[in-house]
Amino acid sequence: MPAHFNQNMVHKFDVKKAKILDSPERLQFLNPESILNNLNLTREMVIADLGCGSGFFSIPASKRVKKVFALDIQQEMLDILLDKIKKEKITNIEVRLSQESFILLADNSSDILLMVNVFHELHDKLSLLREVKRVLTMKGRLMIIDWKKIEMDTGPPLEERLDEKEVIDICFNSWGQGVEKSPSEREGMNRTPCNMTKTTIEQRRNMLRNQGKE
Repeated sequence: MPAHFNQNMVHKFDVKKAKILDSPERLQFLNPESILNNLNLTREMVIADLGCGSGFFSIPASKRVKKVFALDIQQEMLDILLDKIKKEKITNIEVRLSQESFILLADNSSDILLMVNVFHELHDKLSLLREVKRVLTMKGRLMIIDWKKIEMDTGPPLEERLDEKEVIDICFNSWGQGVEKSPSEREGMNRTPCNMTKTTIEQRRNMLRNQGKE
């Protein structure tokens, strides 16, 4: 799991264990290519990877979109990613050392924001979700992938995990918008140790307009 956005988090990933982020074992239950395939990415899109860690998602995403903002609060993790970027000669990933409750991006700057195994760690989820809404474009999407609330040998303790309903309720309370399951979860992500939910602002607005409620 990457390390992320608040010092008061329940727990924080140990940089000394960074190698496990790119391990074959992790790839078996959390495959970036499979997940990115379901996002309908185009070469004109900009992605923000919040809590990017060593670039497990940022690097494969960079091959599909115009630009990737890779953000993390630990410089050590970003140094690992910067080394990879240099070795692979990647030119469209911009690495930024982030603050804990403020996303260092301009308003309306990202088409998609990824939070992979980050959400359960956030101390102030509502504040960060407001920041997410600020940096997303009007048709922007938030993709949250996190650990299922089940007992496992890996990952955070059960009491630190959130079930899907909790994640949806928190997003709804922050945005006042609808939250939907990602199609890729219905196709199999629920068989992995991670939940996937997707919030699409514009889809909800269109639905409300069609119902005459906006």
